[in-house]
Amino acid sequence: MKHTIIFAGAGILMGLLTSLVGLPAMVEYSAWAGLYLLLMVLGLKLAVPTPVRTLGFASTLAGLLTGSTQVILMEHYRANNPWYASEFETSTAADLSTAFLVQGIIFGLACGLVVGLAVRWRQAKAQA
Repeated sequence: MKHTIIFAGAGILMGLLTSLVGLPAMVEYSAWAGLYLLLMVLGLKLAVPTPVRTLGFASTLAGLLTGSTQVILMEHYRANNPWYASEFETSTAADLSTAFLVQGIIFGLACGLVVGLAVRWRQAKAQA
């Protein structure tokens, strides 16, 4: 349960960073990679019994919270992320809100499942 709360908090933190500070795409992806590495280490240290399901859920929740934070702070996100200006001009606020949420959920689920599978693989290898 701890890892779910920690990673969900990281999702809110990432949403705040991307909205209030603005992170270029490569910096944001690097930060996410670091968080997923942390999640993998945490999953191995805590010996999560069902890592695919647990880390998949935690990551999906983090993605949902990141997207929700970006939706709530959309005007700040627009101001602090000028590299996405073309998308802002051609999309309505409703379309952007949906895109933030869907992207966060899908990215969170996919990465969480990959990390969960990696943790399960390392756990199985350690037991063999």
